[in-house]
Amino acid sequence: MHGLELNVTDIIYHYRYVGLFILLTFGMVGIPVPDEFLMTFSGFQTSLGRMGYGETLLIAAFGSFLGMNLSYWIGRSLGIPFLHKVAPYLHLNERRIARAEHWFQRYGDRLIVIGYFFPGFRHFTAYFSGMSELHYGRYATLAGLGASLWSFTFITLGRILGEHWQKITFIMHRYLVRGGILLAIIVFLIYLYSVKRGRVSKGNGNLGKFKHSGIIYKKKPKHKGGHLGD
Repeated sequence: MHGLELNVTDIIYHYRYVGLFILLTFGMVGIPVPDEFLMTFSGFQTSLGRMGYGETLLIAAFGSFLGMNLSYWIGRSLGIPFLHKVAPYLHLNERRIARAEHWFQRYGDRLIVIGYFFPGFRHFTAYFSGMSELHYGRYATLAGLGASLWSFTFITLGRILGEHWQKITFIMHRYLVRGGILLAIIVFLIYLYSVKRGRVSKGNGNLGKFKHSGIIYKKKPKHKGGHLGD
């Protein structure tokens, strides 16, 4: 174990539920905390009888849910204007930001639950949900569901693995990071596809407007022979 992991295990060993709650809450905000490591170790502690399984599940779910809510409201208070300020550093312009905001409002809520399971990705979904002003009721529902599933998965895993929890957790973390990168690439490609499709639909819609408005160019009929009035 590295220094950070040793500090986490020491905090859980001495402070148990309080330590778990505080670490998960701040970890969800973005402070570097090895969340999956933290929860599997807590699950291992339940197998030893040092922590209760039900209490650990409840505290972990509530701590991560609270952290995701804090991230949402921080993102909402900063808003899109903050993204405009950092846009030059991210090579973004106003049009791209507007498209990303519109796309996230339409499809982003589907990423909230699954995003929990990928380090870094869960922070993005929380902050950008707030920045794009995703409806809070829907966000809170999905964040609560994700927190419950995520906590149950890793705490139960730590309880089942027992003494082997550490080895398996490091292997899983490695693949989850790679999975998070892959998921980000897939989401970006879907975003590009939806934007391109939107352009095509908009173009077809404009053609339809011209047709319905009667702006159709026709050749003028030619008069055959003679003058009018003949």
